Amino acid sequence: MTDYVPIFFATAVFCYILGCFAVLIPRKHQLFAHYFAQVMSILGSTLILITAGIYLLSGETALLKVAFVGRYMLAIDGWSSVFLCITGLAGILTSIFAVDYALAYIGKRLRELSGLWNLFLLSMVLVLVAQSTVSFLVSWEVMAIVSFLLVNHDSEKRETWQAAYQYLVMTHIGTAAIMIAFFVVGSGSNGLNFSELNISQLETTARNLAFTAAFLGFALKAGLVPLHVWLPNAHPAAPSHVSALMSGVMLKVAVYGFGRFIFDFLGPVDFWWGALVLVVGLLSAFFGALYAQMEKDIKRILAYSSVENMGIVFATIGAGMLLLTTSHKEYAVIGFTAAIVHSFNHSIMKSLMFMVAGAVNHAVDDKNIEKMGGLAKLMPWTAGCALTGSLALAALPLTNGFIGEWLMFHSFAFLAQADAGTGVRLLAALAFILSGLASALALGCFVRVFGVVFLGRPRARRAESAHEVSRFMLAAMLIPAFLIFVSGILASPIVTIAQHVAEANLPDLKMLNEEHLLIWGKDSGMLNYDTFVLLIAAVVITIFAWLIIYRGQVFVKRDVIWNCGTEPTLRQQYSGTGFSKPIRRAFDFLLKPRREVVFLQKENKYFGRSMAYTLTIPDRFTEKLYIPLQHHLVKTASFLRRIQAGSVRIYIGYVMVAMVLVLIWGAM
Repeated sequence: MTDYVPIFFATAVFCYILGCFAVLIPRKHQLFAHYFAQVMSILGSTLILITAGIYLLSGETALLKVAFVGRYMLAIDGWSSVFLCITGLAGILTSIFAVDYALAYIGKRLRELSGLWNLFLLSMVLVLVAQSTVSFLVSWEVMAIVSFLLVNHDSEKRETWQAAYQYLVMTHIGTAAIMIAFFVVGSGSNGLNFSELNISQLETTARNLAFTAAFLGFALKAGLVPLHVWLPNAHPAAPSHVSALMSGVMLKVAVYGFGRFIFDFLGPVDFWWGALVLVVGLLSAFFGALYAQMEKDIKRILAYSSVENMGIVFATIGAGMLLLTTSHKEYAVIGFTAAIVHSFNHSIMKSLMFMVAGAVNHAVDDKNIEKMGGLAKLMPWTAGCALTGSLALAALPLTNGFIGEWLMFHSFAFLAQADAGTGVRLLAALAFILSGLASALALGCFVRVFGVVFLGRPRARRAESAHEVSRFMLAAMLIPAFLIFVSGILASPIVTIAQHVAEANLPDLKMLNEEHLLIWGKDSGMLNYDTFVLLIAAVVITIFAWLIIYRGQVFVKRDVIWNCGTEPTLRQQYSGTGFSKPIRRAFDFLLKPRREVVFLQKENKYFGRSMAYTLTIPDRFTEKLYIPLQHHLVKTASFLRRIQAGSVRIYIGYVMVAMVLVLIWGAM
């Protein structure tokens, strides 16, 4: 089957290109253009998934040449095939969802949206198969610009274009850092192809500079703290299927790029590299989960959840890098395996939840969870998908979200046992503490989301008239909901494939026991994860709960909640803000919430004044880092503007002063 891979890949690229031409179809045929583009994106993504699947299942480790562009090669290897699989699967699901969801943009540049959608998918695929510096950077830049245009699709709204331009500035800072990393790595090589960069010999200073620049660039694209500020703004601004693809795939492309540098370009890993990646990943996981718990906008909640989960991915990579510096180098495979597994699983989970957010927004016309409620009765299928995604993002057993975090804790445990000094043990202890806090906060966050959005009674009139979404949108949500349980219960094949990919990139570090399945922990001495026992327990609990709830005449008596003799009102329901209050008070010193009370004019002299209470949770990184930086840049620009006097004589004087300084420097 590997002989057909070039054909499949070339056909997929051709489908994406055809989909891009939807923008050229006359406007009066915009529906045809939209459907044509979505069919092309589904076909292209399916072929990409087949291509990656063939490669992963074949077990080959050598580069598979796909095409040449001039003297620059496009190729697939084990590392890129993992992320091609993620791209293909998420591309299929989100494209199916967009068939009906994007119809809301009829008359609002629908053709452009559909054409850019295909170009976005194509650019991410080309990043993953690029085997030269030029082709990688060009594809990366196309991906950045197209994603900016997609985020800015509703440019009539002020908050949309502000978020889009913030994202554009941040992503180009990241691109500049990646270019610097490539420049430093390429300075010791004879060409621009990755195979030539692979043999470059760098001095310690150059290696450190290349690593720092690469980590800065890819961490910014992945949304790690404190470089995450664009992410919570860009996701709510973009259409929901775009947000699903950005979170499900684009953030993983950053993981691919960083892994490529670690595996192929930088040589032996230094201790401080792994420590830095681990600590930044842990802080991202903690702060992402904390801020997600505080938000009211459902898409901002999911955006901060992406910060948390990308933090988990990079924390496991950091653990693997640290294990490479110890005497137990063979266990570094566990960290990289955990990163691969969680990247794949998170793509499924987050694609599902952003589609759920789109379905809810489509039905309620609002993203504020405080204006929802009671949607489980009106949208039962969407509620079931939301419950599945929430269970997975909360990392509960039998879901794929648990598998990645289970492997994460394995990597931290091996790090603690590495016997590599006090520093490593302290980092392992920090890893357990922060990852445990992040997991607990994530659990509370998605209990809050599902409870406030789907349970209780409707909190607004639009929520009372909500209805189930179309069949295409439901199908797009039901498939990943099914995959969440399948990949959570039957995790062994996925973990095994991920382990083989990790070992292929670390050829000298085979596991001590070839039959060792990481998740079962045969040789680790840890508690085994037995899916069969958990599955039986879950079935028994589910049956018992169903008997109580739906056959509960014997067990349960239903009645109105006591409310001092009056009927409970909608405002007396437990709100999302009320749910998160204990956590907010516990972390008040970090969050620094702003409370504002406005007393309104008295309506009657016999009654007290009414008041309005508002609570906002600002992003502390934005306020303490980026806003002061912005002010300094504005001041610097204002100063530089003063020296632009517009006089030719003054400019000639500047040139003369510069020449004198150069001559003095030369003389010295």
